[in-house]
Amino acid sequence: MDIVDSQVHLGPGGVPEMLAAIDALGVKSVLVDEWWMGTPGHPYYRVGPAGAAQRTTSPTAELAAWAHSERFSYLVRVDPRDPELKAVVRFARDATHARALRVSPGMSRAETADFAGGVYDEVFALAAASGLPVFVQIAGHADLLERIIGKYPDVRIVLCHCGMPPGARLWPIFAQMEGLEDSEDYWRRVGEEPLDQAFTKVLRAAQWPQVALKWAHAPVMFNAAGYPNLAARPFLRKALDAFGAERVMWASDISANQTGESWAELIFAISENPEVSAAEREWIMGRTARQWLAWEQE
Repeated sequence: MDIVDSQVHLGPGGVPEMLAAIDALGVKSVLVDEWWMGTPGHPYYRVGPAGAAQRTTSPTAELAAWAHSERFSYLVRVDPRDPELKAVVRFARDATHARALRVSPGMSRAETADFAGGVYDEVFALAAASGLPVFVQIAGHADLLERIIGKYPDVRIVLCHCGMPPGARLWPIFAQMEGLEDSEDYWRRVGEEPLDQAFTKVLRAAQWPQVALKWAHAPVMFNAAGYPNLAARPFLRKALDAFGAERVMWASDISANQTGESWAELIFAISENPEVSAAEREWIMGRTARQWLAWEQE
């Protein structure tokens, strides 16, 4: 099986270890979202008035991709407030191994409001013009994509982390990151939303053929910790029935896995799932990512 992991994090010095790991696991390729764990946002530098925007770089991922082009590609995180946003997206479009853009407006109420208010619109306009898909971490607000899709019908969007809001294990992290007086109360309420209710909102996004779903962090999102993540299976079935396997792509996000499964266990939870057909597994585990990222095997 052609396995593509559509989200891993990577930092300096980690390439040989990751290459050895994916060789051992039978993972053909990984899409890197470069983030140096323990230093949120790094590597980046401040740009714009008063340094209000972040412009990320991907030195480790780019070197890995040049050295091992079949094994590594990367996405580019973009900030809608970057005064050179057009140039940043053009650079990503023209970079040999860059496959997508990523934004994360779901990490705070202020950013979610900005997303709804149009602050991120230029990202999607530029992505549509460049042919790059946009990975979106919108944390339970998939409904906000409707306006974007209506305005930019050619854009392709990948909903990150099953499209779900932070649950019981994650809401304290969101509250801490937001850091407001009422953050704990607010994010606790978000985290207590019934899973079926929250996922029904995600499934509505299947009506838009421009939207795919990244099946990442399912163990934590669906209270399914521990291999083989049985409690997540009914939700995966619903996702496949709604989106079709050709719009669901798997990711381990192994560098930030909160529930402790090994990389192998995250793979086998899907590849050995008897409730998913062999054809569906091929799409989820690699073929969907290949098509959406325009990353065919050499």
